[in-house]
Amino acid sequence: MAFGEINFALSILDRFLKWRTSRKTPTLPSPETVSARFIRLFEAHGVHRNQIPRFFDYGLILKDVQSDESLLAKLDENMLTAACTRFAVRREWLDGAESQAHPYHDFYKYPKEFLRFLDALKVNNPEGHMEGVLIAPNERVWDAGALLILQETIGHIGDKPIFRHHLCNNWIFSYWKARTYLTACVAIAWKRKVYIHGISQPKNTIDQLAYGETLLGWQGEGIWEFGCVTWHPEDMALQPDEFLNGIDPEKENFSIKSCLKLWLDLEEEGLMDAGIRTDAKQLFQQELTKYSSP
Repeated sequence: MAFGEINFALSILDRFLKWRTSRKTPTLPSPETVSARFIRLFEAHGVHRNQIPRFFDYGLILKDVQSDESLLAKLDENMLTAACTRFAVRREWLDGAESQAHPYHDFYKYPKEFLRFLDALKVNNPEGHMEGVLIAPNERVWDAGALLILQETIGHIGDKPIFRHHLCNNWIFSYWKARTYLTACVAIAWKRKVYIHGISQPKNTIDQLAYGETLLGWQGEGIWEFGCVTWHPEDMALQPDEFLNGIDPEKENFSIKSCLKLWLDLEEEGLMDAGIRTDAKQLFQQELTKYSSP
């Protein structure tokens, strides 16, 4: 494949990535009342209907939450907006107007934006513990995407933590550019002590979550509902073998050499420092030299 053909192929893939995350979610009116959906939002996150007044301090009392009718009479704009903010859901979903519950965030090619996003979350919730899970596809399918979910602790009911979640999608896992920028985001998180754990799931499971149409909550179990850790995403910022695992090499190892070069470029910008070891740059430079040698 000539260099021009490679660039053309990459341009097509980049356009596909932009299309996939810019696609519009169809508007599907919900038969639920706003008050019923309000209750479901809290209960999905492990807050029982009767616990809402003490968890969500917006003037509600116990008798207000005993029926959808009594709650509906109390709900106002400030309360609805505050509930959406508390659980990072879209107002359109709470209104019952659209099926997309959670916004999703696209940091493909923009790891510095991820850094700012992460720092803003920590500033706005300084007492809340934060961690994450990177769900990688367990199938070798060319368009299989990974999904990064950040999880914040936003309070407790008794000893049970209550979480909110943030979706970061648009990571085709076998595509060298996506893998490299994703690795930078993982390193940025680890550097700030937001530890990202690795889980593997089928492509269909990831697709069901990636565009925000599944209401996240998991009844107090949080991201561990996905199961036990199966791999360590931070290793992609530390070990070339882990970083390159599953990358489509393309002709004459074009993708391998390209992603190693990009890794080193991002490292020069300070975006590959996971705060764990200091010899990673040398290892990646040696790996690039190995692939670049005639």
